[in-house]
Amino acid sequence: MSLLNGPLRAVFGAAFAPLLLDGTLHVAAKDADGQVILPPVFADLPVKGHRDEVGDRQRADWGIPDRAARLIVLQADVTPEPTADDEITLAGGRWRIGTVERDPAGAAWVLTGMPAR
Repeated sequence: MSLLNGPLRAVFGAAFAPLLLDGTLHVAAKDADGQVILPPVFADLPVKGHRDEVGDRQRADWGIPDRAARLIVLQADVTPEPTADDEITLAGGRWRIGTVERDPAGAAWVLTGMPAR
């Protein structure tokens, strides 16, 4: 259970959204068995977030490859949760999502992504 549920998450999102970049979460369409439809078809959802600048030492400590980006995305008004099947356009790039973590407060997702193209 996160610290920010329901209305509190919306308030947090409304407070910080103006400070963040506009982005698009590209949610991969799946069949009845939960498998990604090929070729990939995406539904686009607006998101707010930013690219977290990660130094060389942090990359080594966290196991993040050189070309990867660490992206912080507000959870407010975003359904469904991103998965490794999805992509995101944010901070001037399109990224294939590799990992998805929730921050301890449940206000944002911490994504690791590789360039999608």
